[in-house]
Amino acid sequence: MKRIIILLAVTVVCCTACRYEEGPGISFVAPEYRITGNWNLEKVFLNGTQITETSYLANNPNTYYLFNYDGPLDVVFYQNNAIQRASYGWWKFQDNCKELIMDFQLKTQKYYYVARIKKLSKSDLIYEYDDAYGNHWRLELVCVSRSN
Repeated sequence: MKRIIILLAVTVVCCTACRYEEGPGISFVAPEYRITGNWNLEKVFLNGTQITETSYLANNPNTYYLFNYDGPLDVVFYQNNAIQRASYGWWKFQDNCKELIMDFQLKTQKYYYVARIKKLSKSDLIYEYDDAYGNHWRLELVCVSRSN
């Protein structure tokens, strides 16, 4: 009986450690596995208003983010009917998987930011960050394929 109680306590602690504001409440899949895959940026909000395009190439809807398990990140977007890719990219978690650090370059624009994860499920990723100009960004992505 004692072992069952200890096992339940450990399970609860592990499952609540990576709880996000907008969900999921409980997940038995580690955040590293949930984020691994190809994600489509569906909705972008700038200072609370939904937008359809921006000069921040990486924040335009229909940009794709490929998170690899071991840290590499690939960002792909379309411009002038041509596919553009990041020249380099990586990501990692911090603050007990509640923050997402991203560093990559698209064309001549370098992106480095620490985003607060609002939701991370197998199908949805929502995060928010403030840029160097004081703008507040909210990006909502949907998983289109898993790479694990």
